[in-house]
Amino acid sequence: MMIIQLLLTSIILGIIYKKMLKWECDMSINKKQAFVPIFLGVLATMLTLVFALGIAFTFMNMGFTIENIQNVVIKSFVTSFWRAGLIEEISRLLMIILAIWLFKPKNVYEYILTGAAVGIGITLLEEFVYGEDIEGLLRLITLGVHTIFGIIMGKYIGIGQYNKKNGLPYKLQYLIAFSVPVILHTIYDVCTVFNPAIFINNIDDERTGIWILIGLVCIVFTTIFQFVAIKHVKRDAEKYSKMLM
Repeated sequence: MMIIQLLLTSIILGIIYKKMLKWECDMSINKKQAFVPIFLGVLATMLTLVFALGIAFTFMNMGFTIENIQNVVIKSFVTSFWRAGLIEEISRLLMIILAIWLFKPKNVYEYILTGAAVGIGITLLEEFVYGEDIEGLLRLITLGVHTIFGIIMGKYIGIGQYNKKNGLPYKLQYLIAFSVPVILHTIYDVCTVFNPAIFINNIDDERTGIWILIGLVCIVFTTIFQFVAIKHVKRDAEKYSKMLM
């Protein structure tokens, strides 16, 4: 099942990424610049595990555990933030910065491609790890979410770099590049992976039903959001390709 999950993931994201590469106006990006960030995305997932273990060890030494939190909603948000929203996005950011340092993107659209590629690498490893059962196939519905987070991060880092070069305000762009993916990722995981209906066993049937509904709404919204985001990338590709560094 893990092999099937990885194969399907590679095909779907490969088609999307190939189309994105063609949308760059001058088609100047080389194969290394296109595909090395995917490998860095795989490394980002491994780095996330290191961060997670480090944070867990630190909290344990301080005498704090997630189980100490009584409110199920707060428990779910805290877990999503520390285990996913924050550390995964820090890992993504570090790998995007490394890719930028290695390849010196020539325009804002290449920053977007870099973010997308790192997101694809993160997804490939995650889908392989979580594809051990039939339920893992349900993740294919929101397969592009990490790619979209990467696109957001790459886009606003690129705009920030462009603004800085041209004497325009840029600090807010850097803040958006990191904070928006962290917030979206945290909310997404609260509604899915760490949804109280799944993550916390001792809640009543009424609240379980509410949280299941919230999860379904989140999945539908995320699915639509993915298509809209990719459509906007295609629409704006020419504009961002002309924003030279």
